[in-house]
Amino acid sequence: MSSTIPEKIGIITSIEEKKLHKKGTRNSEDIGGTLGGQEEITAEIPGIKRTEVELEKLKAEMKGFIAAMREILDEADPPDSQMRLEEVELSVEVNGEGKVSLLGIGGKAGGKGAMTLKFKRKDG
Repeated sequence: MSSTIPEKIGIITSIEEKKLHKKGTRNSEDIGGTLGGQEEITAEIPGIKRTEVELEKLKAEMKGFIAAMREILDEADPPDSQMRLEEVELSVEVNGEGKVSLLGIGGKAGGKGAMTLKFKRKDG
């Protein structure tokens, strides 16, 4: 049995679809007749969707992200320091287009998938 590497990878993301209707008009959420203004109402409908992302694009994004993190972490641990940085754990999000970003504190990961990358110092 031989395994082949796929050209695309599926990413499942959460979505918030905005539904717009005019107040006072009929729709599936009609709760009775109101007369008067035509005020617009927006409702957010949560859901999920699967998006196909080219493997080469995702690989390039991850390589660039990891290279940037290595450079940042090397500068955070100078050789003449009294303390050593042993391990760093980062939360990373991948959106439906395959873009890789660092997930900040208090960040909202709407429409994205998250993963954790753990960087550990080599012995020696």
